[in-house]
Amino acid sequence: MKKGARNLLGIVLTLFILVFFVLFHSIPSKKQISETPTSTPTATPTPFPTPTPKPLTFAEMNALYGPCAVVPTLFYHHIQKLDTAKELGHAGLTVDTQNFQNQMQYLKEKNYTPIHGEQLIAFFDAGTPLPSKPILLTFDDGYDDFGTDAAPILRTFGFAAVAFIPTGLIQNPGYMTWQTVQDIASWGLIYFANHTWSHKNVNNSLATNQTEIGTADTQLASRGLNQAKIFAYPYGNPSTNGEAVLSSLGYTLGFTTLPGITQCKKRRFLLPRTRIGNANLNAYGL
Repeated sequence: MKKGARNLLGIVLTLFILVFFVLFHSIPSKKQISETPTSTPTATPTPFPTPTPKPLTFAEMNALYGPCAVVPTLFYHHIQKLDTAKELGHAGLTVDTQNFQNQMQYLKEKNYTPIHGEQLIAFFDAGTPLPSKPILLTFDDGYDDFGTDAAPILRTFGFAAVAFIPTGLIQNPGYMTWQTVQDIASWGLIYFANHTWSHKNVNNSLATNQTEIGTADTQLASRGLNQAKIFAYPYGNPSTNGEAVLSSLGYTLGFTTLPGITQCKKRRFLLPRTRIGNANLNAYGL
């Protein structure tokens, strides 16, 4: 190769190297990209749990809502053999008949005194003293097994009770008949009270509640029942409309399924009850 050609080739190679060097260093490397975001994130506040309200003491409740009394109020639905309950799909609402008998024996041995609803009314309105260790036994819905299983056991022990019945369902399959209701009422131990006409939730319109509560009230009164005007809310749900209807009809007590054992005059339409299952009653604090 001639000398001039070699010089030209050298110049070209030199230029190529210079161009490559410039281009390579003009491309930013990843390390040159800022990792700092353009905006500073706001820290998410640490959530704190809402404190659970501290239950009122008896003295506090008595001062606010009194007079008050400690009256555990138990409520049941079906009393029947568990095998039967499973066949009928009632197991979740059933206390086995033998378990129920054992529970009543437990109350007797622990010197509890089952009271009538009227005794609680007399305590609220006249200051009439309650017996030692008072307790209320209540039964919801008027099922036929109340007549065949629960009521005879209550009668054996001489225990008072309140049975809340949806009057429009009486005479239907699975429910007591009016004849059974009146026969049991004649014993003088068991009080039949209002549980609406068709077991409808009272979280409804005023007109619906007037029909439901009012119809049941009329049907009970026509048979000489529920003269003291006692009520239990279907599904345990009270409502402002429901309370208004109860007050207008002269009702004196309204039972919920709210927890608690303290019954107070100024909460007479929000009375608590304890749902009972198949466990021994000492599991419920008795």
